[in-house]
Amino acid sequence: MKLNFGTVLFDFDGTLFDSSEGIFKSLKYAFRADNKPEPTDEELRRFIGPPIYDSFKSFYSYDDEKIDFMVEKYRERYREKGLWESRAYDGIPELLKKLRDCGVKTATASSKPEQFIISILKKNNLYDYFDYVGGVTFDEIRSDKTQIIENALKKLGSSKNDAVMVGDRKFDIDGAKGAGIPCIAVLYGFGSLEEFREHKADYIVSTPAEIEKLIISG
Repeated sequence: MKLNFGTVLFDFDGTLFDSSEGIFKSLKYAFRADNKPEPTDEELRRFIGPPIYDSFKSFYSYDDEKIDFMVEKYRERYREKGLWESRAYDGIPELLKKLRDCGVKTATASSKPEQFIISILKKNNLYDYFDYVGGVTFDEIRSDKTQIIENALKKLGSSKNDAVMVGDRKFDIDGAKGAGIPCIAVLYGFGSLEEFREHKADYIVSTPAEIEKLIISG
């Protein structure tokens, strides 16, 4: 057995968990609270990946006051119900166990609030597979993806030369490049092959089993 990477950082939504049901329902709740028509699920897919503040600003040109209101309403429902409307992708628990058994350091590096990630991982009995849970704070002081990745590496005491990022959107690829590490892009999440090629992902895979093969040889 040979470890090609000693540290693996994971995005959360669209990489470890399919969280779309809870995210979409909570976003629709926020739009209803603002007396606006509910966007379609397809329109809401673009919210998965970037920080939620950035999404409201980019997609709807809301001012800061309106964004604060929408985020508050989104989190109001998500905290109560949306957290539990998610599931680990098939093969992820097995992948995490294998990495743990082989001595690979693992962490999340996500634009999702850390407390939400911790709650979901604990609920699904996956929390103990991680050496560090990295995300954003509720005020999103640390929301830049490169900064999130670099912070996770620092917390783990890991070298960039031995680390890889796993994600499903261009933000993961660009963030990894900014941090100086390669990125494995997964097709089972919310990104596309075209997106991955355009942003020059180092590796593109279709399943968690393929992630394992890139990390562990032999």
